[in-house]
Amino acid sequence: MANPAALPWLGFRRTDGRIGIRNCLAVISATDAANPVARRLAAAVPGAVAITPLYGRGQLGDDLALSIRTMVGLGTNPNVYAVLVVSLEPVAGARVAEAIAAAGTPVEMLSIQSLSGTPNLQARGTVLLDAWRSDAVRVARTPFVEGELSIGLECGGSDSSSGLVSNPAIGLVCDRLVDAGARLVFSEPVECLGGEAALDARAASPAVAAAIRDTILKYERIAEAAQVNLNAVNPAPDNIRGGLTTIEEKSLGAICKTGTRPISGVLSYGAPAPAPGLYLMDAPAPATENITALSAGGAHAILFGTGALNSIGSPVSPTIKICGNPRTCAAMPVHIDVPLGDVVTGETSLQAAGERIYAGLRKVACGALTAAERLGELEVAISRIRPSI
Repeated sequence: MANPAALPWLGFRRTDGRIGIRNCLAVISATDAANPVARRLAAAVPGAVAITPLYGRGQLGDDLALSIRTMVGLGTNPNVYAVLVVSLEPVAGARVAEAIAAAGTPVEMLSIQSLSGTPNLQARGTVLLDAWRSDAVRVARTPFVEGELSIGLECGGSDSSSGLVSNPAIGLVCDRLVDAGARLVFSEPVECLGGEAALDARAASPAVAAAIRDTILKYERIAEAAQVNLNAVNPAPDNIRGGLTTIEEKSLGAICKTGTRPISGVLSYGAPAPAPGLYLMDAPAPATENITALSAGGAHAILFGTGALNSIGSPVSPTIKICGNPRTCAAMPVHIDVPLGDVVTGETSLQAAGERIYAGLRKVACGALTAAERLGELEVAISRIRPSI
């Protein structure tokens, strides 16, 4: 049997030089009224995925800008071969499609109103998607090096095993990839409360340390403005049932997945990492919102540590579920990509667990489906800033 460490990474080389580990066709709904037809189109064509966020109309200012920027980020993720943007009317669709086209990704836009209804749009869209699929399936995977990867780091459904096993094991992989020249992005600043000193010590500069502190403080202020005591609502009930007792305990466990390397900077929601290294992204903690932001920032894949289980995945960035709770691994194996329960029972070392995650990431990068992909547990949710009008 070949040595796993000697096996090549295989992906799809884009015309701009980037590598993709998927070659999907994205059907993006620029307005929520087009979500049903977007889902039908994606379901009808193999290799197509539906990106169906809510809203898209009635938004203003920074809220609208964030929504458009995130849709464009998802459409220009290197895992996407081509994009069909669908919309109720053409203006909202055009502003998304034009930005995707400017980035060099093949794109077409169709609107319900312009085509006199959804049946006509679905017929036209299916023709477009089928033509792209015929081209996409002829694109061969080629070797690439791990330093070309951009990887998102996430944890959810955390319990005591998260900070002991899955997150530290992810941290070992994070260090390895950073050392190889890859881009690693963690987020959920609110999950860093109480762990600020640990992050300060790893900041690449005083300016980065200040940016990290300010980003975490932002979420404390949001909670205070809503008259919410974060210490009373975090850890969440499933975290408490899993053995977590304080927000500091949960945060320090979450920070373990970032490894030990310096933190190069702070990214805005959905922004790509500008250079190799480890970055903090300013994105909220709820898993679907968070993985949407990571994917919009160009994540090829997401390493997702879970204890009690969170089943959700990104439609664009394969989301690898890693679990160190032997009970969860036994009860819900269909949702777990990398089971690490044997670390808790003493049968496997943490170092070996890191190797297992690394091997799992390589397999997924070369085409193996994640549990979330197989089950269709895929969703997007773009954060809202303002009320609709």
